[in-house]
Amino acid sequence: MPGSTIEKIQGPHVCPHQISFFLDNWIRRLIQNPKKIVGPYIKKGDTVMDLGCGPGYFTIDMAKMVGPEGRVIAVDIQTRMLERVRKKAQKHAVAERIEFHHAGDAHIGLNRKANFILAFYMLHEVPDMKQTLKELTHSLNPQGRILAVEPRMHVSRAGFETMLRHAEKTGLKAVDYPKRTGGRSVVWSA
Repeated sequence: MPGSTIEKIQGPHVCPHQISFFLDNWIRRLIQNPKKIVGPYIKKGDTVMDLGCGPGYFTIDMAKMVGPEGRVIAVDIQTRMLERVRKKAQKHAVAERIEFHHAGDAHIGLNRKANFILAFYMLHEVPDMKQTLKELTHSLNPQGRILAVEPRMHVSRAGFETMLRHAEKTGLKAVDYPKRTGGRSVVWSA
């Protein structure tokens, strides 16, 4: 949308907070159920990261999955998205399990380790994928997993394979290519 207000506010690569209702609604739950997509990777007491959390579509379910002893680190570059997640977390009584981290434009800037990291529909939006993948590699606990899902409408097969090669160079190993996630998907381990 060249010249649009959204582009001027957020730039051409980030899904703007103004249309976040498209990312979190009951229709999407019919197609992309968070419990089915991330449930196999999360246990009670885990520390998990929702990278590019947006309005918290996965964050709230993840907070319920980790239980009272677990932590969810909700990461986004838009403070308005983080505000929406915070309100939603309070409504669902899971706010005490969630840490809110405002990432920079070029770096995640988080010195935490996680058992599981979700990067759903967002790696194609980062300005330096190699840098982001390095940061994710350093944020992953031993035995931890990263689930990356990219939308077919934005990421071609060739683009996805390029992402896989970049990840391999940072030390990530593809251990699975799950189906029924709503996009091109890979699970990495360190």
